[in-house]
Amino acid sequence: MTLKKQHPELKITFIMLLTMIFLLSCKPTNNDPVLLATTSPSNTSSDITISYNLPADVAVNATQEELAKFAWQEFFALNWKSSYGKDSLRTTPDTSWNYTNDTGEDFLSVWETYIHRSELRPANGKRTKDLSKGKPYYTFVDSTTVNVNNPVNLENYWNILDEDNEIGSAYLFAHKNTHEVLYSAKSNLVEYDYLKKYFPTDTTLYAAADKSKDKAKFRDHLKKVSAANKQCASDSLSQAGYVCLPCSTDAENEGAVEIKLAFRELVPGKDDPSRYMVKEVVYFKNSTEGNTTYSNAYTKQFALIGMHIIRKTQNHPTFVFASWEQIDERNKDFQTIGIDTVKVNGNKYVDVDPHRLNPVIERVIPETIQKVNNSVHSMIAQNSSKSKWQYYQLIGVQGTPIDYKDRTSDNNYFMANYVIESDLTLTNFHGSFSDPFNEAITNVIADGKELNMGGCMGCHGRAQVSGTDFSFLLDKGAGKPVITPDPYQTYDEALAASQHKSVKEIIKSMSKK
Repeated sequence: MTLKKQHPELKITFIMLLTMIFLLSCKPTNNDPVLLATTSPSNTSSDITISYNLPADVAVNATQEELAKFAWQEFFALNWKSSYGKDSLRTTPDTSWNYTNDTGEDFLSVWETYIHRSELRPANGKRTKDLSKGKPYYTFVDSTTVNVNNPVNLENYWNILDEDNEIGSAYLFAHKNTHEVLYSAKSNLVEYDYLKKYFPTDTTLYAAADKSKDKAKFRDHLKKVSAANKQCASDSLSQAGYVCLPCSTDAENEGAVEIKLAFRELVPGKDDPSRYMVKEVVYFKNSTEGNTTYSNAYTKQFALIGMHIIRKTQNHPTFVFASWEQIDERNKDFQTIGIDTVKVNGNKYVDVDPHRLNPVIERVIPETIQKVNNSVHSMIAQNSSKSKWQYYQLIGVQGTPIDYKDRTSDNNYFMANYVIESDLTLTNFHGSFSDPFNEAITNVIADGKELNMGGCMGCHGRAQVSGTDFSFLLDKGAGKPVITPDPYQTYDEALAASQHKSVKEIIKSMSKK
């Protein structure tokens, strides 16, 4: 029997009708806040879901595209509206929020309610508080000089910007020398509760980290644990006195998550606030009376310009490292003031004076990640043209550590964020802090092997081999617990601080790791 040939115009119309019905059926309601992604022209986002749910994990041998999709779903979950206004719970999403009717900023985001580093590491060195709900609780060691002369009720604010440099490597200024970038570091409740349970005091936490002092013995321990796939044996290893953060295993167990955030003031006429997520922040300025320096708190609207999300999962116990930038930032004439003298293979790098303004080093976003970004941006814009999420780009994601000799096999090996790791040292990091370009220094242990990993994972690997499982929030150095917040500086102040003795001491403590 011969079938009658369909008219092509009717066929196209029928397909378009079915597509419209499908799209309408996916539109979120108050009862169904999750928006399923539509297939984009590049066909790379067809399995990305914009949702308040953190993805459980990503495959062991995930491709760069799969890692990028996983990372974007983390971004959506952390930038979802928080439930805090309804139930006072921290780190939990408002599951009834409809993102298609909002900009993505005019509310408290989930990540804002995360545990600030001064809560994770309280001034008294004791973790006793229940931080699952209620207002934040910030403490500083030198309480007699912080927030005294110009008191601000810090507990009413979620974005406390108490860091003014890139982990002791450089100060960063937008628009050449006018506005310094400030930073904040936080963890999820899982990490805080883990510490509260196993290492409730800094004394016990330091005892665990001190196990790494015998370097050969500790590295042998890490190699045996990783070779046996026991890097997620959080309970047993912690009971034995080792720091072993929990891994994400399923939707109910999200694992340890840490975030690093970069903020700056926007400049009228030079920056478009409609393209930034703008938040109320607290920053600090120093004043001196006699021989006492006071750290005074102030509030202002700052823009989020960069975000790291690092997360320990069952398939990736060396953490998945993902990083975003606001898409306009590479055109804002950023400059760095180096705090420490850059060394290459043990020798001072003489071509750059680190204590003067130097341009931020350009870096390329891998093509595969650019394709995923384009697809995701299109998807966001189609469903929520107001959303500011479309103005942030994933710049890289690392899932599996590799050795320096194999670096060409992964174009994310030297992953670094334009506004979080801006200088020569951090942009090309591998080896160690004191010798970041040394090919012989190993900094990550995985699958029973010692590797010289680059970028974010290699940097955090220094924490792994120092006994704190890829977390710099848990070590002794670089002002933890926080003594006083870093000040918001002018260019001249930062230039003077870059050569100050106290800053050099911080660098020295970092270099030992």
